[in-house]
Amino acid sequence: MAQGSSCENLEPFCAGNEALVFENSNFENSSQLNGPEGPDYGCLLSQPYPAWFYLQVEEDGDLGFTISQFQNADGSGNAYDVDFVVWGPFERTDDYCADEALSADNIVDCSYEVFTEEQMSITGAETGDIYVVLITNWESQPGYISLQQTNSDNDGAGSTDCTILDSTLGDDLILCGETETSLDGTTNGATAYEWYVFDEEEEQYELIPGEEEATLTVSETGNYKVVVSDALNEETDEDDINVSFYPEPVASSPDALLVCSNATSVNLKNLDKQILADVDETETYRVNYYETQEDYEEENPINSPEDFELNDEDQLFAAVEGESSACISDLVSVEFNYIGDNEYGLEETTVVCVTPNGNLEAPFSIGEDLGGDFEYEWWVDGQIVSTNPVLNITSLPETLEVSLVLTDVKADCQQEFSSELQIYSPPESIEVDVEGDGLDRPFRVSVVASGGVNPDEGYEYRVDEGAWQNSNIFNTIPFGVHTISVRDLKACGVTVSEEFDLVGYPQFFTPNTDGYNDSWHIQSDSRIRVLSLHVFDRYGKLLKQLKPDGAGWDGTHGNRDLPSDDYWFKLEYEDIETGEQRVFKSHFTLKR
Repeated sequence: MAQGSSCENLEPFCAGNEALVFENSNFENSSQLNGPEGPDYGCLLSQPYPAWFYLQVEEDGDLGFTISQFQNADGSGNAYDVDFVVWGPFERTDDYCADEALSADNIVDCSYEVFTEEQMSITGAETGDIYVVLITNWESQPGYISLQQTNSDNDGAGSTDCTILDSTLGDDLILCGETETSLDGTTNGATAYEWYVFDEEEEQYELIPGEEEATLTVSETGNYKVVVSDALNEETDEDDINVSFYPEPVASSPDALLVCSNATSVNLKNLDKQILADVDETETYRVNYYETQEDYEEENPINSPEDFELNDEDQLFAAVEGESSACISDLVSVEFNYIGDNEYGLEETTVVCVTPNGNLEAPFSIGEDLGGDFEYEWWVDGQIVSTNPVLNITSLPETLEVSLVLTDVKADCQQEFSSELQIYSPPESIEVDVEGDGLDRPFRVSVVASGGVNPDEGYEYRVDEGAWQNSNIFNTIPFGVHTISVRDLKACGVTVSEEFDLVGYPQFFTPNTDGYNDSWHIQSDSRIRVLSLHVFDRYGKLLKQLKPDGAGWDGTHGNRDLPSDDYWFKLEYEDIETGEQRVFKSHFTLKR
């Protein structure tokens, strides 16, 4: 009782006192949008979604039927317009699907009314007559057709033969991976059998010579027909069957499917090509994916393999299925290879060294080459600036940030990285301040660094080639000539002070004849040998030239006491350890 989409595939039906309900032909189950050209469809100006049937008369008489079409099998839901045409009568041996058979002269009844219930009549039917019925679905919607004989209780009513529903050869055969099969047309009371095969070129059945038994072994795809004869009743019956041989599909084991570790879904269809690598060209194949072997056995494939939601699966399964034959292969495993977060060498911050006025000292590079399985997009100031593995930077970006979109080509997986550029430079200048006299008051040297682009991060300091320290104050610098170096904490550069000399001398004296600090002088010792010593006022006027080992200066000039003030001196001395002669200038205070 399936729907025949063409007359060549028409199906038998019969009707008794009870309604026979069967599925209509519609846009979901049929690709036959209209009746084929050739037959004369009588009153049917169009034949949307045709369904072809035939009935055989069992008892002579008139036949009256009600045909209706509803949304649901129980007659509920929407009612749909139904139309029909009937041709006949034919004998069983007639080619009643030929165009000349389906002619205007052979039309028995027809209706094209806008009704959801139609009355179909066949008068004067005789036992054994065949009638071809075409039922159409004007609205194309899925639903059900009801066929019921309505005149069974009337005088002179005939009946339909339901034995035709029992096919002699059975349903059409689709054979997967087999080379032959046996067709059995055994019929009770039969005295002779003839077997035929349909010739596609001649478009007719051809007798198979010598095949006169009830069974026929076939090894080729085709449409086969058996004609059964009953000599006693001088009757014949026939049945046909489509036999299709298909090779068993082969599914090839695919490579592990690469999946991003942070992915929530994956396209399993990316493996189709590998799984279909060894199929033949007999038909078109598709790949079905299954979560378990039980799903395969229950014909329950994954519905949306192109967007399969991941749930920590380690393994799925796949099989190849023929789209025409529905032949299906054995299972193959589908495994996942999760690509973890790439340990990419792009730090969250990148130190950039610049000059104290903020200019880039030299071009620099960031990034690393991970090989041909990766693609790179470097973004700076909102634009892609490079697709190379390593980014060369020749000028500082405005945003001081660099981003990378890294694509793993095999896994079709992207990761994003960014690095903040942190700018550092050494200080622009250094000021050195010396306190103490190296005698009663030890030297205390402090350093003030100024300028530079990131001074808040701090600096490191050292005297001469000594160890670096965080403090900018030195309390143990020995006598002699020194320099102080300052560098930023990221080692971008070093700024060095001018040389300064530490020589021990009194910071002040008090010429008040109290016997304590009454004169000012610098004397030779184990470290230096004084060569000459001159005292000046703040204007540079020479006030006194002191003898190296003399009594010193008493704070007078021209027998006149000079006022309290700062006075300057120039010392020429020899470094006893190195023998080098040096000049040292500084000032002291006269207090009264």
